[in-house]
Amino acid sequence: MPQMRGSPAVVTALSELMERSGELAALESHLENVRISGTGRFCMLAGEAGVGKTALLRRFSERRASAQILWGACDPLFTPRPLGPLLDIAAGVGGELARLGGRRTRPYEIACALISQLRQRSPAIVVLEDVHWADEATLDVLRLLSRRLKSAPALLIASYRDDELDRSHPLRLLLGELPRDESIVRIRLHPLSAAAVAAMAGPAGVDSDDLFRKTAGNPFFVTEILAAAGDEQIPSTVRDAVLARAARLSPDARSLLEVVAVAPPQAELWLLEAVSAQKFSALGQCLSSGMLAQQNGAVTFRHELARLAIEESIAPDGALQLHRQTLAAGERASAVGAHREAAAQFARALRVAESLPPREHADMLQQLAQAYLHANNAERAIPVQERAIELYRQAGDSLNQADALRRQSRLFLCGGRGAEAEAPIGKAVALLEKLPEGRELALAYSGLAMFYMNHDDAEGTIRSARRALELSERLGDTETLLHTLNSLGSMQLLMGDPGGKAKLLRSLELAEEMGNDENVGRAYINLAGTMVRTRAYDDLMELVSAGIDFCLEHGLDLWRMWLISSQAQALLDQGDWSRAAELATTVLQGDGTQLPRVSALPVVALVRARRGDPDVWPLLDEARSMADREGELQYAVPVCVARAEVAWLEGRPDAIREETEGIFRRAMAKGAWWVIGELVCWRRRAGLVDEIDGRIPERYRAEIEGDWSKAAELWSALGCEYDAALALAGADDDDLLRHSLV
Repeated sequence: MPQMRGSPAVVTALSELMERSGELAALESHLENVRISGTGRFCMLAGEAGVGKTALLRRFSERRASAQILWGACDPLFTPRPLGPLLDIAAGVGGELARLGGRRTRPYEIACALISQLRQRSPAIVVLEDVHWADEATLDVLRLLSRRLKSAPALLIASYRDDELDRSHPLRLLLGELPRDESIVRIRLHPLSAAAVAAMAGPAGVDSDDLFRKTAGNPFFVTEILAAAGDEQIPSTVRDAVLARAARLSPDARSLLEVVAVAPPQAELWLLEAVSAQKFSALGQCLSSGMLAQQNGAVTFRHELARLAIEESIAPDGALQLHRQTLAAGERASAVGAHREAAAQFARALRVAESLPPREHADMLQQLAQAYLHANNAERAIPVQERAIELYRQAGDSLNQADALRRQSRLFLCGGRGAEAEAPIGKAVALLEKLPEGRELALAYSGLAMFYMNHDDAEGTIRSARRALELSERLGDTETLLHTLNSLGSMQLLMGDPGGKAKLLRSLELAEEMGNDENVGRAYINLAGTMVRTRAYDDLMELVSAGIDFCLEHGLDLWRMWLISSQAQALLDQGDWSRAAELATTVLQGDGTQLPRVSALPVVALVRARRGDPDVWPLLDEARSMADREGELQYAVPVCVARAEVAWLEGRPDAIREETEGIFRRAMAKGAWWVIGELVCWRRRAGLVDEIDGRIPERYRAEIEGDWSKAAELWSALGCEYDAALALAGADDDDLLRHSLV
């Protein structure tokens, strides 16, 4: 029998044929059926390259040494050898088959001669390896044998790589034409399981999880790594095999492989087209070669080890060029609102960024952090931005360091860590005050105004906004102007100044004119948020709907979640509890940045509590934990009020003091009278008496002063019938009490 192919390491390590007992038993069973019945069977043995087809066939043949065994193989030649595997067999057996092999012979004659040979000794085993490389004449012989083998007591086994067959491959046609009866059997070898890899890796002291990740259980890759004993990250045998496989592809296909290699864990189809538009048509070759697999609109290497081998083979200047191309693709994706895709490309490009100058590296990190934020992953953006700040500091670039600190403050506000946002924006202003005035200083003061606005500090907001507006006017900086108008307008609305809405709408208009998507989204968010907080519902739903559409169109996922949270709160206030709970649940089920949850959780909890449903307090406990971490009254007060209401509904008014005391004191200390009124009303329902500021909204003041009818009328005028009923619930008048129950 000719020497069988396959890596020596595979043959050695698979001497126990791990996880192959079922396939081996199947072959034994088919051969036994041949012996008993005297009729032949045709077995197609499939599996990816390196999965151990040769090792399995060799073990099977060794066990049946008494049988007539004929062995032939196809080769990966540019010009396939006609009838190659059958000529191998002919050379070994001689006779008529050898005579026919020595001249131009038709497939029919070869098939008849082989069947005649197989009848001489029973049972016979015929192995034809790698028929995915077979020439057309060999495939014709196989086609004939599949229909005539019943007349010979033989088991014919043809092995092939099923991961290298595209739809037009000649073998694919043959497989479709095989008879549908018991004489045709199919066996597929699968990669080793994680447990099998662990069993092999254990004695060698190799990390089995890492080994399985790199090899996906491919026996060839597993055994070659173990045989290398850690001397090389990629064993030379593996490298040679992978590169040889790639060399059989066209230049365009090899170029696509290189793009995918530098874009782990997967390369989206849009990225391949963006980076290699002229070569994209060669993707089919990469897939049909078995090196790449396609899933969910992206392609990836079937085996990480193969990706590493291709990546390692790319020249340094070529790798840098590919990473720059992926970075450019990320910038284009971000520009059109594809922020998740942009983040993926920036992250890939950063794999070579360590070799860049600190300033260029930091610029790239900031692009990644920005993309993470827009893709609803502020938590992931924060450490990336911290690294950028440090690199600017190392480079001695105080201007960009300060601007990066400003951006970091915003990330803390967006990422649920608002209490940490003051330090970086304060440092940014301090650094920039030492430098010549520029737009960075203007933006820093605008960022400081945003911080104060988010923390309900009216004095700080107005003071910082005035400084930012002075600088923006002197510098002619529209971005600072629109950003500052947003914060100032939001604070004025909270303070009861209707002129604040005009500033917010002007901010929205300027952002749209500039094409500044982020600040368009921010304008919608703060319009919606402040209108909900002040119970101004006139055109709220139209604005929210427009904002959601904009954010959806421009890939601003985090902004969209905030808007949906505001929409849910407004619907709850106006009595549409079912729709409110539905929208809030949408936010809770979303992935990415968790901060919008803090507004959605009380909505779901209150709907459940008002309906008498269970599982309310776990939602409110999570909300309070998040609000405490964020440190902003805009999140803490709704959670506090929701907890007070649920305690009241449960007949525990005494718990209201504990639930509200801390937040009430914080609001009083800040002079945030726009939130104090609601807190005082709930504390009054628990028998607590607090001094109030005359500036609190009239609907709260009327209830506190005992004018329950007026309070209810004011609430009803806003469409808030539940709040109207709550106001009447404190009345001493029996008629009013009955009205509150209607």
